[in-house]
Amino acid sequence: MAQTDFTNHFLIAMPRMVDPYFSSSIVYICQHDDHGALGLIVNKPIEKDVGGLFMRHGISMKYHDLGNQSVLFGGPVDADCGFVVHRYSRDWSSTLKVTQDIALTTSVDILEDLSGAEDRLDGGVLISHGCCGWSPGQLEDEIKMNDWLTVPAEPTLMFQVPIEQRYDRALSLLGISADQICMMSGHA
Repeated sequence: MAQTDFTNHFLIAMPRMVDPYFSSSIVYICQHDDHGALGLIVNKPIEKDVGGLFMRHGISMKYHDLGNQSVLFGGPVDADCGFVVHRYSRDWSSTLKVTQDIALTTSVDILEDLSGAEDRLDGGVLISHGCCGWSPGQLEDEIKMNDWLTVPAEPTLMFQVPIEQRYDRALSLLGISADQICMMSGHA
């Protein structure tokens, strides 16, 4: 049986998930292959903003609206590393093209470009610390155990919907709301 590829999908944590990292989380899957999966939580802000991140790297910002954007907790793996999900326009030193339109970059050169970019990649930028990682087969097992709902990703959810509305909006992509989800799972 062929493995399902969840690249460019959202994982929506089921309400019964109590792990503090993943409770009420939406994870954007950037890569899923035979080696495992890599994703970023897109709805958990940390107490840092993008402007402070730029200052820590000695980068001044020409356009300050991006500076007010929250940095997100991307996950518990590589928590000291920065990850930028953005609308794809070109490759930087370390860019993974997720789709024709979305990419993930982990090199600081993207921050230098963003500091002076008037269009800021068409408003499609999400910056996080840390990521989520799964070993081969682990994500599939968690989905089978009903830890996650899956839905094809909608970029506007990541880039335009306010953070506090993203979980409910992700559920609405499936045509459901949080109060319609049962805490117990079954296998008919």
